[in-house]
Amino acid sequence: MNRSTLRATLICGSVLCGLTSVAHAQESETAKELDTVQVWGTTVESDLLTLTEDQISLRQADHLSDLLRVVPGVDIGGTHSVNSRINIRGLDDRELDIYIDGALQTNYLYHHMGNLLINADILTAADIEVGANSLTHGGRGGAVRFRTKTAEDMLRGSDQPFGARLMASYNDNAQTAYSATGYGQIGETVDGLIYYNQVDRDNFKDGSGRDTIGSDGTTENLLAKFGFEPTDNQRIQLSYDKLDDSGDYTQRPDMGVLTNQAITGDILLPTDYTRETINLSYDLDLGDLFRLSATVYGNDLELTRDETNPNIRVQGGNTLKRATADNQGFNLIATSDLNWGPVVHGLTYGIQMFEQDLIFDPDLTASSDTLVKQSSENIALFIEDQISLTNYARIRPGVRVVNHEVKYLNTGETGSFDDVLFALAGEVEPMDGLRFLASYTDLFSGPELAEPFTGAGSTKIVNANLQPETGQNLEIGLRYATDFAGGQLGLGGNIFETTIDDFIGEVAVPGTTTGETQDANLGQLEVAGYEVSLNYAHGPWDFLLTHNSSDFDTSALNTASVSESFREVGDTSGYELSYFFESWNLSLAANGQFIESKTTSLGADKESYDVHNIMARWDDAFGVNGLSFIGGVDNVFDATYTSHASRLGATFHPVFGPLILNDVEPGRNVKLTVSKVF
Repeated sequence: MNRSTLRATLICGSVLCGLTSVAHAQESETAKELDTVQVWGTTVESDLLTLTEDQISLRQADHLSDLLRVVPGVDIGGTHSVNSRINIRGLDDRELDIYIDGALQTNYLYHHMGNLLINADILTAADIEVGANSLTHGGRGGAVRFRTKTAEDMLRGSDQPFGARLMASYNDNAQTAYSATGYGQIGETVDGLIYYNQVDRDNFKDGSGRDTIGSDGTTENLLAKFGFEPTDNQRIQLSYDKLDDSGDYTQRPDMGVLTNQAITGDILLPTDYTRETINLSYDLDLGDLFRLSATVYGNDLELTRDETNPNIRVQGGNTLKRATADNQGFNLIATSDLNWGPVVHGLTYGIQMFEQDLIFDPDLTASSDTLVKQSSENIALFIEDQISLTNYARIRPGVRVVNHEVKYLNTGETGSFDDVLFALAGEVEPMDGLRFLASYTDLFSGPELAEPFTGAGSTKIVNANLQPETGQNLEIGLRYATDFAGGQLGLGGNIFETTIDDFIGEVAVPGTTTGETQDANLGQLEVAGYEVSLNYAHGPWDFLLTHNSSDFDTSALNTASVSESFREVGDTSGYELSYFFESWNLSLAANGQFIESKTTSLGADKESYDVHNIMARWDDAFGVNGLSFIGGVDNVFDATYTSHASRLGATFHPVFGPLILNDVEPGRNVKLTVSKVF
C-alpha cells in the first residue's frame, strides 16, 4: 500500500466511522477467570489484546521484554539492566509518555543508557496505548502506564487480613534473584505492603557462546505502600519506591562486546544508577456524576560513574561524575457521565504538570562549584467527551492546551512553546461483537533538555526560530469477538499513519567557535503500518497469533542530525500456545517471534531472526497451598540475535577503526522460580 493510498484510506475511514476512541483497552472475551490462588504476575493490556495475570506469570519476567514483546507494535531494546528502552512502532521512550504509578518517567541522562529503571517483578498492570489515540497524555508515539502491586491486589480473594510471599529464582545464563513481600489490612481503613527484591547478575553468554562484559552487577528495589480509606468512596495512598542498580559496567552499556572491547578493552567503570519515587494519590468516587484520581509525585534519578581511569577517553576529563534528574509533577484526572436526553456524555478532563531540573557535576571531588543546570516545565489541560449517539455509535471529540518552557541556566537562555491540540474519534458497531474504529489526534512536543551526563547543557542556547514538533496520528481499525467451534474467537487490526512535522534535533550553532549548540527543526518524519491479532480459546487451550509492520519515511528529514529517537523494527510475527491442566493446577505454554530482515530508512541493514520460549507453572505444588514452581527455557534453540530495537550495525571510527555495535541478546537460558505465599 503506497502512502497516498494509505492516507486516503485513513481519512475516509475516519469520516465513515465518525472517528474513534481506540485508546480504551478491549476486555478480553477469552480471558480465564482467576481462581482463589494468589498469582504473582502482571496484567498487560493494549487496544488489540488483554493478557491476564495468570498468563503473564508464566514468563518469570526479569526484564521488560518478558512482559511487553508479545504486544503487537511493541519491542524492548537493550540487554543491559541500565539500558532498557521501550519501543512502539519504531519510536523509543523519548517519544512516549511512560508512567509508574502516575509518575512520568522523562529522564534523558546519557545516550549510552536507557531512561527507565523499572523492576518488572513488582508490576501488577501495564496499560499500553500503541500510537497516540488520546489527548489525556502527550506522547507522540503512545503511552505506557505501569502500576505496581498494593496490599489490595494481594488480599483480593483472600479471607485473611495479612499475608506474605517469599520468592527465589535461578537463571543459568546468568542471574539469581529473591524477594520478600509482606502485606496486610491494618484495622478497617488502613492497608500496607512492603516489598524487597534483589537481582544478582553475572556476564551472560550469547547464542554463539561469547561472554558479554560489564553486565555483572546488582539491582535492589524497595517498595513501601500504605493506603487509607476514610470512607467507602475515598482512598489516600502514600508510596516510596527506590531502585538502585550498581556494578562495574562498560563505558557504553548500549553497545555489544566487540565495540566495548575495541574501544576500552576489558576496562569497566564503577557505576551507580538510582531511581527514587515518592507518590501521594487520592481517589474519590461519587458515582457516575464525578470520579477523581489525583497524584502528586517526586521522581528523582541519579547516575554516578567513576571515570578516573586514565586509559579511557571521556568528555570533560577523567573524573568522578554525577548527573541527576529532579522531577516533580501532579496529575488531576476526573470523569463524569451525564445524560442529556437520549445522548449520553462520558467526560474525561484534567490537568497535568511536570517540572524537571537536570544537574551535572563534572567532578565530585573538586572544591569549586562547576555545576551544569537546566530546567523545564510542561503544563497541560485537556477534556474529552465520549458521546454515545446510539447504542451502536459513539464519537469522542477532545481538546488539549499545552505550554512547554525550557531554561538553560549556564547560558541564561529560556524558551516557551505552546499549542492547542484537537482530536476526534469514534466507533460504530453494526452487529454484536463487531466494531469499526477510527481516530485523528494532533501531536505536540517542545524541545527536551540537553543530555546532562556529558555536560551538553553548559553551552546550549535557545534557537529563536525553533518551532515545536507538531503532527497528527491517523488510525482505523476493527475488533471482532464471537463464539466459534465451541470456543471463543477474537480478531483485531489497526492501520495507522503518524506524521511528525518540524522534528527537533540538536545541532551546532552555525559559525560558533565556542562549541555552542541549539535545537533545530530537521523536517518531517512519517511512520505508517498496521497491527493484527487473532486469539482463540477453547476449554483449556488458548492460542494467540500477532503480526505488525511499520515503515519510516525520512525523505523530508535532515537525518544527519537525528539522534536515536527511533529504531526501526522489521515486520514481526508472534505466536503463543498454552494449555491448562485444571486437575493438576498446571499451565504449559510456548511462544515465539519471527522478525524479518529490514533495511531502514537511514540505510542500515538488520538481519532476520526468530526466537522461541517454553514455560510451565505449577500452583499448589505437591498439594501445598500457596507453593508455586515456574520453569522455562528462553531462546530454546540458542539463537544469536540482536533485537531491532537495540543498537546494532557496523560503523567506522577514525580512531578505533571498524566497529560492530550489536548489542546481542542472551543465548539459551534455563529459568526456575520457587515462591510460597503465606
